[in-house]
Amino acid sequence: MVKFSRYILILIGIVVISFSIPKLYWTIFEKVPVSPSVFYSCTLNDFIIVGSGKAGQGEKIDGNGKIYTNAEYEKNMPLMFFRQLMVDGSMPDSINGVKLEPMVINKSNSFYRYTPKKIFSPVPTLYPLFEAESGKVNLAMPEDFFRIAGRMEFIAAKTNKIDEAKSELFTKALKDEGFIFPAGIIAGLPTTRKSKDEGYFVTDNENKLFHIKMIKGQPFVASIKTPEDLDIVFIECVDLRNSEFYCYVFTRSKGIYVVMDEVYDLQRFPVENFDPLRHSARFSCDLFNKCITAGGDNWIKCTAIDDMYEIVDTYEESWPGKYERTEGKVFASLFPFEISLKSEDSSFIGFNFLMSPGLIWIIINIVLTALAAFLIVRKNGSMKGSIVDLAITAVTGIYGFLAILIFPNKFSN
Repeated sequence: MVKFSRYILILIGIVVISFSIPKLYWTIFEKVPVSPSVFYSCTLNDFIIVGSGKAGQGEKIDGNGKIYTNAEYEKNMPLMFFRQLMVDGSMPDSINGVKLEPMVINKSNSFYRYTPKKIFSPVPTLYPLFEAESGKVNLAMPEDFFRIAGRMEFIAAKTNKIDEAKSELFTKALKDEGFIFPAGIIAGLPTTRKSKDEGYFVTDNENKLFHIKMIKGQPFVASIKTPEDLDIVFIECVDLRNSEFYCYVFTRSKGIYVVMDEVYDLQRFPVENFDPLRHSARFSCDLFNKCITAGGDNWIKCTAIDDMYEIVDTYEESWPGKYERTEGKVFASLFPFEISLKSEDSSFIGFNFLMSPGLIWIIINIVLTALAAFLIVRKNGSMKGSIVDLAITAVTGIYGFLAILIFPNKFSN
């Protein structure tokens, strides 16, 4: 019974040590490379990269490696810095034959960032459905909230009672459009701080895409035609000032799409091999181009497209990965694994077990096991009753070695 209790303590010790020591190690020694910011210049017809590993820290270079001063950078990004250029009196009147007006530039500019955390994050269970055509200047928060499970239900916020008439009305409208309950993804902008309300984009139980909103108290439901087997994993609605599209649609293996305003066409971005579960993306859009920067732990690939969603130019950059850098190689040699409660790709707290790459840690484990055997024999005069301790050290390496030292076997003789 005493030995069993000891092994429980050793197990707890291994878990605690494999969490705390790696965290301390990375805090002290890790030097995280900063991913460069990449934009497309409509005057240079080339990328401008800020913070690239190919130049000094914070310097701005183009695709050919030419370095620009801050003033030159702003001048060659006129749609991003148009306010400053107007103050300086250096804003061009037109570019590529297109007259530049502040209101048009401002309406066309947009920025969006996607990370896997958007998928692996808590989601609400109730949503407000706004009146899309109230005739009022400002949107008003409704008095009820909806959910879509076996049907679409509206629940009064004050009384917590279901509005049966409204629920049946919207449920019938969904069924008439072919919606199969329950809902999968429900995406919208549940806030009054937007220019207008476009309702929600929802996937049904067969992963088909629908648009739901309320117009003058009545349901509006549109079934959106999508390519077959479009495995949608995330939808992000946006409130663009130029109303070019409703939302971004991320699929598991078919790429990134947007749902075009009013016509409901799905327009695909020409970005290949993008995995929304592992990769991030930045979208920088202006009057002439859109620049999509997809990236992983140690690489980025930028694609500039025109207003017809055709590729204009591409740019790629990579740098040593976490375990390719010196601190990572040392870690992978000393520690066979690590335990973390947080992940860079998730907002949830979880038990993440991460094996170290390579096999050098096996040699360290063998050395530590031999050292443990030496210390046991030196203390107790024999290996009796210590085989399990050695097995634990052989498997868990430095974590098990420290744990059996903290909780020694006092009954091995």
